[in-house]
Amino acid sequence: MMGLSWKVHSHYTALGDSISVGIGSSDEWGSFAQRYHLLTEHALLKTYDLHNYSKNGYTTQDVLASIEEPKVRKALQRSEIITITAGGNDLIKAGKKYLLNKQEAELHMTLKECQKNMSHILKQIIQLKEKGRSSYIIRLTNIYNPYHRWDTAYKWVRLFNRHIESFQTLPNVKVADIYSLFVGREKELLSWDSIHPNNVGHRVIAQAVYDTGYGRLSPHLD
Repeated sequence: MMGLSWKVHSHYTALGDSISVGIGSSDEWGSFAQRYHLLTEHALLKTYDLHNYSKNGYTTQDVLASIEEPKVRKALQRSEIITITAGGNDLIKAGKKYLLNKQEAELHMTLKECQKNMSHILKQIIQLKEKGRSSYIIRLTNIYNPYHRWDTAYKWVRLFNRHIESFQTLPNVKVADIYSLFVGREKELLSWDSIHPNNVGHRVIAQAVYDTGYGRLSPHLD
């Protein structure tokens, strides 16, 4: 990299929950988004401003609502790269209710709501981006299962992920499969609370998103 001058400048917007915030990480790089930001700059040889509008505890409904904020819409309009992590908190909340009443109706409703919210999120972003002429990519992550000792959790996480993966038919959208990377490695990749990724977990997620490529932004890396 020595001697290279990164004169091209662009923007990257991260939306989502605690994973994008960096909860669970204890080192200077923080979230997967910060790590992916660094990987991207070195891969594409250009500088990116990172606009991170994720918040701890955000559900898919919260992410959808955040898109209506003027500062978020402005960042999305300017960004070549958009990442979204969402859905985990929806299922965690529904799972806690299930443990109280053992009724799967709450999980059914939550899954349906997640599917609707994620569809609206992507529809709005794509409509926003299609108004411009610049190339862009949207990268989603599916979700891992923090309750890996609970068989019912696997069922609902897989159902959610199946829907997330269907979005890859949309233009410029790819899904990083972090579910498969975390299965059987929960002790290695989750922090002390057994919910959030630790330093290694965030690094694994960043690499998984990086491995989805950059599409038209850099065809030789796709």
